Amino acid sequence: MKVEQFSWTEYRIPFRRPYATSQATEAERHGFLLRLVTDKGWVGLGEVAPLPGSNSRVRFDVVTLLETVSLRLQGASVEAVDEAVGGVDLLHPAAVASVRCGLDTAVCDVLSQGAGLPVALWLAGQAAEAVPVNATVALPDALSAAEAAARARALGFPCVKLKVGMAGDVEAERERVSAVRNAIGDRLQLRLDANGAWDEEQAIATIRALEPYGLELVEQPVASGNLQAMRRVCEAVDTPVAADEDVSDLEAATHVLRAGAAQMLVIKPMVVGGLRTARKIIEDAQSQGVTCVVTTSIDSGIGIAAALHLAATLPSPVPACGLATGDLLTTDLLASPLAIRGGCMQRPDTPGLGVRLDDEALKRCGCLS
Repeated sequence: MKVEQFSWTEYRIPFRRPYATSQATEAERHGFLLRLVTDKGWVGLGEVAPLPGSNSRVRFDVVTLLETVSLRLQGASVEAVDEAVGGVDLLHPAAVASVRCGLDTAVCDVLSQGAGLPVALWLAGQAAEAVPVNATVALPDALSAAEAAARARALGFPCVKLKVGMAGDVEAERERVSAVRNAIGDRLQLRLDANGAWDEEQAIATIRALEPYGLELVEQPVASGNLQAMRRVCEAVDTPVAADEDVSDLEAATHVLRAGAAQMLVIKPMVVGGLRTARKIIEDAQSQGVTCVVTTSIDSGIGIAAALHLAATLPSPVPACGLATGDLLTTDLLASPLAIRGGCMQRPDTPGLGVRLDDEALKRCGCLS
């Protein structure tokens, strides 16, 4: 099977509310949609969306790489599409990884369509029909965060992930976490995501102070690149620690596992370079008794669908995954948004990704003239 046509277009989707992490606050989401058509008539969709907060150089390098890939893909074998992303040593790693992910998603889409299987079953042979999902709360003040958490509870989410690391001290963190726990009650899981905001001492002190609020896990308490600090935090607190930013590709994930730096890996397909690389990480982690969760990078519906198919391949019982991020944006660009019922996102059961784009939404976000 060969590539007959390859195209891409940029989108800008406003957030419904400013999206805040310990690193930055964003007003809109930028990314690119890919379309790959084969000589057999299969059409594969992909998405390139480096993490929120990426700088202008990342966008420039994404465009540069997509222009290069467009020339290299004409007439290329679908199975060899990944080879089109070569000679990229001078480009930003985030740009390269996201382009690899977009291409890999499109390839998985067409190959699974050719096999007559949903992407999840094509990837792993067996997959869950639905994946439990967490709500994400990134509002910086305690009252707004608690109100958002209460809405998540009313909608049936089994888990709330609260962005932390934005408060000035432990007491301020405690006030915010306490407000959210009170809003969701005792039954829902509460996980925290610090995005590497704390140093080792702060992480240990803050997590210990917050543990009375019944934490499921804490993601990336210290900045990426210091696995020994992560390991010491793991050893010093009772709450499981998850590596997120430290899981930047297959090699990095291997380092985390070897260092014993986390009890859980957070896998973002957009960050690690695609679905098939992510599957290898899941298999390696499983062999060492380490749990994985899958999250989006606050993508549009294409990236969400790809992450959903990947999450459905996780070993049972599948933990709540960070897939319910479409509502953070004013549109997910899909004709039919992925359904969430009873706190679970339903996996499309048709061949490929199983989603279609909404032309009107594409026009509003600058994708169609």
